[in-house]
Amino acid sequence: MLFTNAFKYKQWANSELLTFGERQLHLLPESDAVFFIRILNHTTVVDSLFISRMSGTPELYSADNTVETPTYPELKERIERNDSWLVHFSSTATPEILSQIISFTFTDGEHGNLSIEEVMLHLLTHGSNHRGMASRTLASNGLERPKDTFTRYLHEVEPFRREGAR
Repeated sequence: MLFTNAFKYKQWANSELLTFGERQLHLLPESDAVFFIRILNHTTVVDSLFISRMSGTPELYSADNTVETPTYPELKERIERNDSWLVHFSSTATPEILSQIISFTFTDGEHGNLSIEEVMLHLLTHGSNHRGMASRTLASNGLERPKDTFTRYLHEVEPFRREGAR
């Protein structure tokens, strides 16, 4: 349940940030606009790599980012597709699945072994870190950034949590 809520939060926070970015990207200096897209593209490439590793499907990427900078619609579609997969997977994964160890090769050629549970925690923390970097890019240019905390998400999707709170 906690992983499911965490991945629903990740999906919500990504959507919030993409909405703010889409509305304000044209106001950023070109180098910051490119950074905003590329840092979020990096997170979705990493998500995709680990989704492939967890599901046993061929990896789509050979590096932790793409050479080409995607268009905003391409970036948004990639993030939405991965987030949907992760929400579904987290809601159906059993403790046995979460404890499975997967062996893989990182894009730098080094080998790794992680449990699926550890991979999922990595994807949550990795995404949060880079969303913060993208959000900071907006803020450092005097633009509005989302208030995308986990507590705000929980109170938005479960408003009863605010009722009677003291």
